[in-house]
Amino acid sequence: MFNLRRFLALFRPALYTPFELALRDIAQHRYEDGLARLDALLADPATPRAELPAIHNKRGVALIDLHRPQDARAAFDDALAADPRYAPALVNAGNLHLEAGDVEEAIRWYERAMLSDEDYAPAHHNLGVAYKRLGRTGDAVRALRRATRLEGRVVKKQRK
Repeated sequence: MFNLRRFLALFRPALYTPFELALRDIAQHRYEDGLARLDALLADPATPRAELPAIHNKRGVALIDLHRPQDARAAFDDALAADPRYAPALVNAGNLHLEAGDVEEAIRWYERAMLSDEDYAPAHHNLGVAYKRLGRTGDAVRALRRATRLEGRVVKKQRK
């Protein structure tokens, strides 16, 4: 029987980069597979240096989902060694502190992320969550509103 999808696949370029495949694995809860793909990217000398912070950061995310917080922290540190201002890794490092109950330290990480990228919505959102845990409701509301505005701006940009 003729399969149109397979036939058309012969004529299209590769749809996914190795990094995109790793992200897909992580999104589909195949953390070990995603981690293996990311490790292969790190081992490949052709991987551009500019991609290293994102690769290390996503390794950390996969490691968190594998319940390996110490290894995740090392991955976030590697991301920050490659780019000390990489906001996603700063936020994820803060998340580790928040989950460990060290809310004040988490806030410092989120603030550092906002200094690196004031438009990074997850930093504002997580800061709001941390403020809420400290009972700083007014600060929490302001941070969460800012995150919502930033997220709305990103959606509008994507539509253009």
